[in-house]
Amino acid sequence: MFRHYALCLMLCVAAGCLAVVARGHAEQPATERVTWWVAGDPHVGHRSEAFPGQHIAKAVADVNELGIADEAIILGDLVEDRAAFGPIFVREMDKLAADWTYVLGNHDFDKTTGEPALPPKYGARTVHGIRFIMLSDEVPGHRVEAPGYAIDRNLVMSEAQAKWFWEELAKHRGTQTPIFLFTHQPHPEFAKWPQLREVLDEYNIVAWFSAHKHRWDIRKDSGHGFIQVNIHSLGGVREDYLSTFLDLHRTGDTVEATIRFRNHEKREWIQVDGKDEVSFTVELASD
Repeated sequence: MFRHYALCLMLCVAAGCLAVVARGHAEQPATERVTWWVAGDPHVGHRSEAFPGQHIAKAVADVNELGIADEAIILGDLVEDRAAFGPIFVREMDKLAADWTYVLGNHDFDKTTGEPALPPKYGARTVHGIRFIMLSDEVPGHRVEAPGYAIDRNLVMSEAQAKWFWEELAKHRGTQTPIFLFTHQPHPEFAKWPQLREVLDEYNIVAWFSAHKHRWDIRKDSGHGFIQVNIHSLGGVREDYLSTFLDLHRTGDTVEATIRFRNHEKREWIQVDGKDEVSFTVELASD
C-alpha cells in the first residue's frame, strides 16, 4: 500500500498536481470570528438596586448562559459615585466566563474624595485587523448642582492619557487602518472632540461605541463619517439590563460587523428602532 501511495505521489508531482493543490489552498481566505459583549452604565450601588451589584450580576449570569462572548468591555459609570462599590463591580465581573476590561465614566469617582473607584484604564489593541482604542474619564468633569441631581460633564483625560491618545492616533494617520473608539461619553461630550473633529479625515475611524445617555442611538450615518453606537444602560434608569453584542467575522481582508441588542432581565434578544441587528462591513488595511 505504501509503495502504491508513493507511486501515485510521484506521478502527481510529475503532473504538477501538488502545485495546483498548494496554490488552491493559499487562495482560500482565512476566516475568524470573535464576539464582544459591549455594555455600559451598571451603576453599582444605585438606589434602583435591591442590593449593590444587582444589575451587573444579573447581566453577567445571562451572558454566561448564552456562552457566546469571547471578550467584554464595560463603558463606564461602573459604580454610583462611591469608591466602596468598586470591589463589588470587580467581584461580579470576575464571574464572567470571558476576558473583560472597562473604561471609567463620570460617576466612577468618589463623591467625597474625588478619587476614582477603580484605576483609570486606557489603551489600544488590534482585533481582527481593527484597532480598538479605549479611553477613560480620568478627571471628574465640571459639575453643576441641580435640584436632586448633579449635572456633569465631558470625558476629561489627564495630560498623560491625552498625549498617549494623540500619539496612538498619529501612528495611523493617512493609513487605512480601521479604528473603533470605545468611550463612556459619546463624541459631543468628549473633551477633545473639537480638536478631533478638525482632523477626522486624516484617520479611518469607522465606529464609535459609547454609553452615558441611558438610551439607544445607533446610526450608520452619524454625520461625521463613523458609525455611532450609543448603547442603553445596564442599571440606573427605568429600563435596565440592556446592552449589545458586537460580532466580528473576518474573511481575508474583510470584516463583517454585526451589533445585536439584549435584554438581560428578560433574557431575550430585542429590537432597536425596529431592527434586530445593525451590520456593516470593514475593509482592512493592506499590508
